[in-house]
Amino acid sequence: MILAKAPEKYWNEPGILAKGGEIIAPIGKRAWILAGKTALSVAGEALLKSLDESGIVYEIQVYEGYCTLEDIDILGKAVQASASDVLIGIGGGKILDTIKAVGDKLSLPVVTVPTIAATCAAWSALSVIYTRQGTQTDGIVLERSPKAVLSDTAILAAAPPRYIAAGIADTLVKWYEAAPNVGKGPGSIHARAGLATSKLALDILEELSIDAYLASGRGEVTDAITEVTNTIIFLAGQAGSLSSGSPRAYIAHAINNSLTKQHETHIRLHGEKVAFGLVVQLVLEGYSQTKIDTVARLLHALGQPLTLRELGFKDSFGDKAALVAKGVTLNEEAAAALPFKVNAELLEQAILNTDLTGQRIAEQEQNASRQVQAV
Repeated sequence: MILAKAPEKYWNEPGILAKGGEIIAPIGKRAWILAGKTALSVAGEALLKSLDESGIVYEIQVYEGYCTLEDIDILGKAVQASASDVLIGIGGGKILDTIKAVGDKLSLPVVTVPTIAATCAAWSALSVIYTRQGTQTDGIVLERSPKAVLSDTAILAAAPPRYIAAGIADTLVKWYEAAPNVGKGPGSIHARAGLATSKLALDILEELSIDAYLASGRGEVTDAITEVTNTIIFLAGQAGSLSSGSPRAYIAHAINNSLTKQHETHIRLHGEKVAFGLVVQLVLEGYSQTKIDTVARLLHALGQPLTLRELGFKDSFGDKAALVAKGVTLNEEAAAALPFKVNAELLEQAILNTDLTGQRIAEQEQNASRQVQAV
């Protein structure tokens, strides 16, 4: 069996929220909106005006927490009491994952409005679950993707560069994580299709990610920003939507999950922690130092953390590396099928090697900058 989930409609263009009402009206006439405070301030005016013009009544709930099982239940009851027939999420990954889970629980259609391009949450049929303290615990595989995605590239282009950089990192990881999990039998077509999509995403990001990162934060919708935000939301979302239901072992994301257990790393975005995990995976796989350095330099140029200190740890780095390594959990069957060994001892060493790589690259970049300034 092959499962493929995708939104019915996806827009990625500047000013699309001004048409939001006419797009949403055929889906529902009573909207319940979950939004982050900042997200509502940047996207609310255009969307709410459009809803008013289309005769859609709505109720707004501002939400600043993590996507938790407790809040999914609480918010679900609020939705039921409102008699709404369509849900709208405005914000980043935590908001969008929460509204998707509420919609799945109540079998209501969901429209997502991403205001940052930090993950593929606007597209994916998955909600990442946390505790209220910020530790990632699990993921809920949803019955369906959102009904529609309204991605206003002018808003995405105006967001602080840190967010698109994290989205680039989270998307770069997709191919590297998927490749070791792909078999060659006749039943692997879903994985091979996902891998091919991930490779397209990788190719685009290797070409355009720096241009998009440097252009972001100003609200100017450049070709690079359009292509890169499509890659983060559409291509990464599509790649992740193809599944046979079989377990897979994704190293970089497993390292992220372990890092969320350490409160020091809560200063870092999901994609930033995954970026560190990617370099750890490359070390584990036995990639050449030249290749590891190439990937690490790109991540460094995007402002991603490559050392334990940059992740938020302040001391006892050896102990922290061991703690993170021991906190990594993988499906045993999927891990055993990987073409390289993974255990706590190897993970600890790979984490320390990544930290050293990050320190070396940062020092080299600083020295190069000083030489340029001295000329």
